Amino acid sequence: MNNIDLSKITKPVESLIGIFKFLFFTLWGWIIVIFILFIVIIANSKNEKGYFSFLKFSSSLFEKGFFFFSNLFQFFAGLIIVWILISIQPLLKDIQEMVSLYKDIRNLEMALKNLKSERKLLEIIPVSFEDNEMVFKIKYFAYSPLKGEDIETGARECKIYGRKAYFDFIVLNFDYALIESGKSINIAIPYLVFSDTIPFENGVNILYEMEGIPLSLKLDEGDLFLLNEVDYKSVIKKIMLAVKDKSFARKTGIRTYYSEAIGISPVLKKKYTIYSTGTGGILLK
Repeated sequence: MNNIDLSKITKPVESLIGIFKFLFFTLWGWIIVIFILFIVIIANSKNEKGYFSFLKFSSSLFEKGFFFFSNLFQFFAGLIIVWILISIQPLLKDIQEMVSLYKDIRNLEMALKNLKSERKLLEIIPVSFEDNEMVFKIKYFAYSPLKGEDIETGARECKIYGRKAYFDFIVLNFDYALIESGKSINIAIPYLVFSDTIPFENGVNILYEMEGIPLSLKLDEGDLFLLNEVDYKSVIKKIMLAVKDKSFARKTGIRTYYSEAIGISPVLKKKYTIYSTGTGGILLK
């Protein structure tokens, strides 16, 4: 739904209303109006020879007076209509926001049905460990509800100094009202890697987004149900935005979110698999 923006005409109309109030609701205003009207009538009261004519004056008085007051009524009615529109603008905005929020919540509900909380998130394989630098190959996974299995969505390489690496995840806890009765959903998203040498603040980002969608939540049209790919991506982008804005997070149905890390003392070529438990947290296998 497109927003109705009346703000561009609000100030000019408010100025016109102010002028209208002065001219027709104050003594000095009526003096000015009558004086201008008198000047116009006098200017149209001359005969063919250029002299003042009482007959012309009477005719012009009736004609100009009728024209003035009939148009004044139309102008006044128009101002009232515009004033009403301006007055209900906040209400229209609130209604638009409510409709938009309802749509977002409905899409979030459908998106959550596509996001299995108990699933594989990452496969991590240490491929190198030289000069105190750890190198990991990371495979990302998302759950396809149509295929009923975890699917690989991409792979990246990560390098960090130290002897023990900590893989940190953002865990999102959603409002129970958005979830089917008796179920709870916590979505975990890979975030960054830090180590016993490199602090969290200087950690390596492993979020890896494609078009604003984390690889661990990337699903194509053929992997979705109840929701098309465009709406699904829109929901995921808003979820990621909510991580940075607590107020927006509450509006989008996220009750809480927190950080959780798993430590790995790497053994070369060994595969480490990290799962989301669904009820809160992550698990290393």
